[in-house]
Amino acid sequence: MPVNWYLVWIVGFLILLFAVSVKSAKTVKTAADYAMADFKLGFFPICGSIIATVTGSAALIGGAGKGFEMGISYLVTASYVLFTVVGMLVLGPVIRKLRLYTVPELFARRFGKLAALIPALIIGFLYMTPTFGMQLVGMSSILSSITDLSFLWGIVLGFTVVVAFTLIGGMPSVAWTDAIQTVVILGGVVLTLVVGVAHVGGPGVVAAATPERLLSFGSIGFTELLNWFLIFGPFYLVWQTTWQRITAARSTKVGISAVTIGFVISGLVGLLAIFIGIAAVQMFPAGTDPDVVYTSFITQIFPGSIGGLLMVSLLAALLTGATSFLLSGAINISKDIYEGWINPKAGDAQILKISRLSVAFMAVLGLVIALWVTDIIVIYQIALSFTASALVAPALAAMFWERATKAGVITSTIGALVASLAWRLAGTPFGIHEIAPGLAVSAVLLVAVSLATRHSDDETVTAYFHAFRRGRITDSEAPDTDTAPTPSAPIDAGRTTDDALPR
Repeated sequence: MPVNWYLVWIVGFLILLFAVSVKSAKTVKTAADYAMADFKLGFFPICGSIIATVTGSAALIGGAGKGFEMGISYLVTASYVLFTVVGMLVLGPVIRKLRLYTVPELFARRFGKLAALIPALIIGFLYMTPTFGMQLVGMSSILSSITDLSFLWGIVLGFTVVVAFTLIGGMPSVAWTDAIQTVVILGGVVLTLVVGVAHVGGPGVVAAATPERLLSFGSIGFTELLNWFLIFGPFYLVWQTTWQRITAARSTKVGISAVTIGFVISGLVGLLAIFIGIAAVQMFPAGTDPDVVYTSFITQIFPGSIGGLLMVSLLAALLTGATSFLLSGAINISKDIYEGWINPKAGDAQILKISRLSVAFMAVLGLVIALWVTDIIVIYQIALSFTASALVAPALAAMFWERATKAGVITSTIGALVASLAWRLAGTPFGIHEIAPGLAVSAVLLVAVSLATRHSDDETVTAYFHAFRRGRITDSEAPDTDTAPTPSAPIDAGRTTDDALPR
């Protein structure tokens, strides 16, 4: 009976990760341990976690599929690297200083807890849950391509493994298993591209045989380039995973450098995935399902003993994305919704319990979504565009514009969601993606309503970036050393004392 090397590699890999998770779980004693690794993560686990999370199913399976369909035009989606690096170099120190667990926590401190409720629901259920489901779809496509498992049972198996990982050890487990998986991911993608290109005849054959439109960056037109740029760019200014990694770092310098380098490497991995898709044009006929290009490429050019390792690299990318999205969304539920609204006096043990229950709850919702929608890029587009439309302008206002009001932020958030949905239902007029009108409506409503209203009594009237630069954020954290503090005391920038400021 021949050995199924795919299963051998995958089972061995999962056993290794479970061992790391169980060991990491021993360090989880409090909610801060579970959610933020007690603010002691070093460079390697943070950088590895960023790479492994970013290079999930959208980057590898989706990227190769779009390279097969669109060619190098899909490189425009690397806008997320630019937005993240610039955004975190500017805002990273402020995020770290405020010790933010989540993006909605910024809204709660600046505009009051009502303004944070909608962002918490958006991130937890509109973004994190569908993208978790997206990873399950990717894992199922892998398992069904190398075993006799059906698509349904592939999703169920992926669901079971991910939930077990996340429940066991929280952030310490996720970060360290991500770091290990990063090594596998990087090696797998590079080997797949190099051997794959050689298999189809070498770089010269690929360049000569590939349709010209796939090698022309502007072949899809300006409008489509703008759409993809906006879909993948602005969102990453408010990507909660990045904020959490910076906060969980043992120092500001470690957090920002690890995130920055992690995103640059992630962009390069995405580039390699696109080139894999272009190389696959030489092997598969036009009309091939884009979501199977990456896995089919591996199974056809490698023997099982090697292909199993490469499939593990892909499974690693999907698994780590799923665990990160699940944990991050669960923190929204436990911190922003449960602690913020249901039980503000909840003790640490209760929050830890709710965090784990939230993981299970979100996982079930993600499972339902995975069984309902199977197109990976469609899921990701919707999740990114609606989240970015609703949150980017208010988050930047909290950081830079003192005059922004609670009424302006709430109106902006709701208005952006309505505008984006209406634009999508209208069939995206003029070929413009719904994120563009969503961002525009959000910014206009935020400015107009803020200028027409006064600050409410539960607002902290400040612009956190400027307050940070002026040293006006109350320093309730310990010095920025390897010994991170426990963020038990509230962190508050304090109200301004400018009598002329409209209220």
